[in-house]
Amino acid sequence: MTALDTDTIAAIATARGDGPVGIIRLSGPKALTIATTISQHHFEPRHAHLCVFTNACGDVIDSGLGLYFPLPHSFTGEDVVELQIHGGHIVLQALLSRCLELGARAARPGEFSERSFLNGKIDLLQAEAIADLISAETETAAQLAASSLAGVFSELVDTLATDLNELRALTEASIDFPEEDIDVLQRHQVITRLHSCNTTITTLLRDVSTARKRTQRHTAVLIGAPNAGKSSLLNALAYDDIAIVTDQPGTTRDALKETVQIGAALLDIIDTAGIRSTTDVIEQEGVKRAKASGSLADLVLHIVDDSHPIAIDTDWIPLSTPIIKVFNKADLTQRALGRFEGEASRNCVALSAATGEGLDELASIVEETLLISGHQHSTFSARQRHVDALAEAEQLLAHALEQFSVHNAAELLSEDLKRVQTAIDTLTGRVSSDDILGQIFSSFCIGK
Repeated sequence: MTALDTDTIAAIATARGDGPVGIIRLSGPKALTIATTISQHHFEPRHAHLCVFTNACGDVIDSGLGLYFPLPHSFTGEDVVELQIHGGHIVLQALLSRCLELGARAARPGEFSERSFLNGKIDLLQAEAIADLISAETETAAQLAASSLAGVFSELVDTLATDLNELRALTEASIDFPEEDIDVLQRHQVITRLHSCNTTITTLLRDVSTARKRTQRHTAVLIGAPNAGKSSLLNALAYDDIAIVTDQPGTTRDALKETVQIGAALLDIIDTAGIRSTTDVIEQEGVKRAKASGSLADLVLHIVDDSHPIAIDTDWIPLSTPIIKVFNKADLTQRALGRFEGEASRNCVALSAATGEGLDELASIVEETLLISGHQHSTFSARQRHVDALAEAEQLLAHALEQFSVHNAAELLSEDLKRVQTAIDTLTGRVSSDDILGQIFSSFCIGK
């Protein structure tokens, strides 16, 4: 018997700290017995019962609600009981301790979701979506995670896996009946359908990559000559006086980071020292750090004082890093505020950090650059693990089709398709190692 057959787990399922309501969650064969012992109450399935919860001496811990969800119609697929009481840390800990005294054990991080996965209530994509929904930092990230939890991503992967499984079966049938090898493959258009599957994988990989962009936190670095208005722009974007702003050039010596949301993009914006030649040792180090930050950024905002433009060296910025050129203090010049065509292929925008004019246009350019450049479609959340698995499947299937066109060997194609299917099945967890499961569920909060 496994731990899932014998263990009953318990945990506080609400956030740390005092609150109006706290929840103790139990899952496993002893869940109902423990809840009945603590409350001396008979629980009807899926009914809320007002109970008084007591300790071993009969003293009242607290009063609250008890809810019982019998297997298999529960989140974990096991008997589940939730005890809802006041959210003070002391009473929650006392009730949890009583559950542990009666035979439950403390749940590991993510163990409730892990049991739900192992009992077939959710797949691995949905399990990851639970964690993504909890940790979502933007409305977009929450919406995409909710979509994945509802099974949108899983349905696409399941359809692809079913198609691959059928085509692999047909390929193996052609091996069992070699005299009909060509007939089987041609009759069912196996190779044509495999090319279609490869196109589906490519499209799905593109969608997943876009989803990653839309949900991840990005780093944007402000660079420019001294007194160009970098710190003023940071303050304007953060709606707060984060950085010191003076008329004296070189006020910023070190990198200053602030997290802001621009449109649907969540950015760690780093304000840096003005880039110029200087004999000041501290300022030299500031310039060095500015270049180091910019070389690793997802986006560079090159700030220029439109009333007094000073050219700086930007050759150190990687060619792959997008640059938005921001002409600040445009309220002091005759330049029209907003987006305009600039040099090379850079996005350019004229604005005033002091008045806030032009900031909306900057936000639009940032969103376009980071979130929707190229392909714009994504309806679910995604992780780097998903990108890697789909990229591997795409590469394996392309190689399989290329080799079949050369050797026309169904045996080799069948083995190649097995590897493709394994890569796809790792997404939903049909094929998964204990190491991967441990890594995924250990990142969850306790009680979920």
